[in-house]
Amino acid sequence: MEMLIVVAIIAILVAIAIPTFASSLNKARVATDEANIRAGYASVMADVLTNEGENSGETGQTPKKYTLNTDGSVTTGDTTGGTAYTCKGNNTDTEVKVGGANVGAWKKGASVTYEYNYATGKVTITVK
Repeated sequence: MEMLIVVAIIAILVAIAIPTFASSLNKARVATDEANIRAGYASVMADVLTNEGENSGETGQTPKKYTLNTDGSVTTGDTTGGTAYTCKGNNTDTEVKVGGANVGAWKKGASVTYEYNYATGKVTITVK
């Protein structure tokens, strides 16, 4: 009888622990996604600053598009290479900000793209 009670208590504790563990795991994955999105933003800004001389003073310049890769680098819209990054967690927080831009919520498997607008000097981040 005592053994049955011990097994029942352990089962209850496991039933409580599994959702808590799953939630913590998703939070860690979302934090990883946020860090990778920030790293991609830094790569975009480094590329823009490195190649600024090519595009400076052009008011009608078409916005430049980038895609985040799994290794943290970014590729431009006209360049192939690298494996596109896919988000690892489900983020429900709509107030995630990177570089002053609101990223919003995303689902697991979403891809990350950036668009630098030469007229405004701002980066738009899209996660979908």
